[in-house]
Amino acid sequence: MDTPTGTLDKFHLGVSADGRSCMMIFVDEDQRTIKCVADVSEFHAFIASLNRVAAEMARRRSDEGDEESSVCSTMNVASAEFQVSPTDAYIEGALVGDSGQVVGIRMCPEVACQLTKAMLMTAPAASRC
Repeated sequence: MDTPTGTLDKFHLGVSADGRSCMMIFVDEDQRTIKCVADVSEFHAFIASLNRVAAEMARRRSDEGDEESSVCSTMNVASAEFQVSPTDAYIEGALVGDSGQVVGIRMCPEVACQLTKAMLMTAPAASRC
């Protein structure tokens, strides 16, 4: 895999008049450009990926001086994102802690159903009918 050598110098974002698509233009230090047209869901996925990368970078920076990490430690989950794997029926995603740590998750659909049921049974009702 080739490692990109350019540094991102500029980023431009344009949104269509109907708000359904956008164009992103990335310009490196040598003024080379990459243009992408994306619909809203692709743009949201792009932003989510940037957030995951930023959180992972923050986690790695905080772990540099702390080589001791507990395997059974817990974290407060600030956000989560999951999707069906493009290669099989597994559910893949990540949990992001409120201090930036990221935990990758991959589970079969049966476990995802069990987990969802367990969380729903544990959570208090949001309102009464």
